[in-house]
Amino acid sequence: MSLIEVLIAFVILSMTMAVILRINATSLRNHEVSKQYLKAVQIAESRMTEMGIDAHSVDLMRDGVEGEGFTWQYLRQPYSGWSGEQYQGLAVAPVEERIRVAWNTAGGEREIAFSKVTLIFPAR
Repeated sequence: MSLIEVLIAFVILSMTMAVILRINATSLRNHEVSKQYLKAVQIAESRMTEMGIDAHSVDLMRDGVEGEGFTWQYLRQPYSGWSGEQYQGLAVAPVEERIRVAWNTAGGEREIAFSKVTLIFPAR
């Protein structure tokens, strides 16, 4: 083999390795971002469930910090999209529940937000 053939082989090998390392680094970064989103969804789900236990309060607002820098804000308020009528003979109130979970990363702040409409039995 000549020296030129060996140099060309090394160039091809180094370019191939550079592409493989870049793909690996990107997949590791995406894995970390996915883990953060999964943790945020778990926080949102657990807080929504926890706040759902107090099913008689129409107005409710809570916030807090959980885990490694995840902040959450929960809001329950009357839902204005429906009229305040009787639903199948039951006195219920439509409420909107919102939760927002935010956290800081090297690329800036990320957040997720969920909302749902629930019918609750107001306290008498």
